[in-house]
Amino acid sequence: MINDLSISTAANFFTIKKKLSDKGVEDLFVALRATYGVTGHNEFKHTRESLAGARWSAICFRYEGTPAFLDEATDIRETLCGFLMIVEYQKYAAVLHSRLSLLPAFKTKHLAAVSTAQVEGAIATADAVFQKMRMRNMSVSPYAMQNKTLEAANLANVVGPGGSRRYAPRNYSVVSGGSLRSATPSTGRISYRSARVDLAGIVDFAKAVIDALRDDTAAVSPFIKSFARPVTLAEALEASQPTAFAIDTTVLIEGLDGNGPGIRLVRQAEDIVELSAEELTALVNQLERPLTISAGNRVRTVSDPESGEEAASIALNKNRIALRTLSLAPAAEVMIESLEFPLGEDENRKTLREYLDEANALIVLFDDVRLAYIDGQVFRDETLLDGGEAFLQYFRTDPSLSNVTSEKGEFNATQTAFDGTCTFGAIVDHIGAHDAILLCDDLGDEWADFIGVKEEAGLTQVCFYHAKHGALSLGAGPFHVSVSQATKNLGNMTFPEERLETKLQTWGALYVAPNQDTQISRTIRSNAPDLAAALSRTRTAPDVMRRAVIVTSSVSKQAVADTFAAIQNGHKPSPSFVQLYWLLQSFFSACTEVGATGSIVCQP
Repeated sequence: MINDLSISTAANFFTIKKKLSDKGVEDLFVALRATYGVTGHNEFKHTRESLAGARWSAICFRYEGTPAFLDEATDIRETLCGFLMIVEYQKYAAVLHSRLSLLPAFKTKHLAAVSTAQVEGAIATADAVFQKMRMRNMSVSPYAMQNKTLEAANLANVVGPGGSRRYAPRNYSVVSGGSLRSATPSTGRISYRSARVDLAGIVDFAKAVIDALRDDTAAVSPFIKSFARPVTLAEALEASQPTAFAIDTTVLIEGLDGNGPGIRLVRQAEDIVELSAEELTALVNQLERPLTISAGNRVRTVSDPESGEEAASIALNKNRIALRTLSLAPAAEVMIESLEFPLGEDENRKTLREYLDEANALIVLFDDVRLAYIDGQVFRDETLLDGGEAFLQYFRTDPSLSNVTSEKGEFNATQTAFDGTCTFGAIVDHIGAHDAILLCDDLGDEWADFIGVKEEAGLTQVCFYHAKHGALSLGAGPFHVSVSQATKNLGNMTFPEERLETKLQTWGALYVAPNQDTQISRTIRSNAPDLAAALSRTRTAPDVMRRAVIVTSSVSKQAVADTFAAIQNGHKPSPSFVQLYWLLQSFFSACTEVGATGSIVCQP
């Protein structure tokens, strides 16, 4: 039966950390059959047979499962045919499977992941032309665009280095050696596009890839080097300490959406019950919150920065960071079941902690702002080698913010203008003073605190100003709300036609402060005979520049520059500055994604 094998050239590659034996593979096959409730005969089974200098093992059997389009409680079953194959060569293993999964206990005992650098050396070679790439933002902020996919005949011609530095590649496809090849470094999955092959073809494919993985002299593509670079955990911990923690919830979302192994999230009540949509939303929001990692040895406590309550603990192992505990409700009470079993009948259900740990869903930041742990790998963003010059270009100063004492100021019923000593007043009188149109959009369904439009030298500029006030700080806390507001309203910078009429009514009224009417006009100034027409023209103007501007008195540009200078001189930044850096990098990147420019106006 094995002679009828016809399969694509794609596999997950591992290093063999504990030598395989005939008995170990036989035990795996027995456990696989038990997991799927199989009592009938195998279609075929082969244990560690030799071929072309490699050893291969394979099993295929039929089992029954619930049709994907029916509820798990149905009595209807469909017959499925599962396949799993292991090719051993030069202390590496290639695993191929269809409708069967390698059991976690076997993988933990015998196999270890190949490094990202090895995968890059094998696939992202110097001559590789990148055509498709999925990337993960190196940020713990829930306001950032977490993932994006790019596709082009040659991505090197369309992706600039400024945007790529904040992203770590998750998977990519390249043309190399005359063939299309794909890789997912975090799982060691590598595929070559080719006609389907037989047993000998699979062994040849596995050997070729393993030989490439073993070659530590391979030149890597300059294009991949423009992204975050992988380093070992040992290297990272030798020079820095972890400071911030969050969970990459995409592993849950993908499983629930059917883009990964089908899962359901459940909790124990009187019986096992599935999480409702509201409970799932609350869980995701909890997991995405940035937490603080305490100092310590191998095991570190992870706490809520606001309450100080312990939320989790992590272990800094030799090659990976493990999630040891997850103690806060609701996360501590959630379990994961496979959709292959009816609700409550998955005897191998995992706790959420176990599932997240196995999926390498931890995101950890370090006091070295260049480092981030994502997908079980530490990446370094080398842009900080320029002393923060690129980052500081997004900052500009305004002296008026040095005199600000509040965000909005005080109000009375006869007031016709914002106080000059508040952030709102600084925008009206100084920062947005040259905007021919300036609208106050604060409160209600706000797009920004102020919206400015001007035409200058034939160019149109639209500014969405988001105002904040606070004590001088180098932490991320004062920026979270502003970044969230700015990011979610990037789409409104085109003045959507279906929403503009309602907004015009708002801008035609007087400003009503919290619990206080005023005589302040929301249309601060306008040189347009028809405001609606003027704003609509910006929607299609070919030369329009859109700027999302966070105006804050809580940051000094000089203090940021001094911190970067200290970093260059070997001093470690505070954990709060690390979070500030990644949060703002994410904001600037999110603006770039929609053709806008993000910036910070702050104290000198």
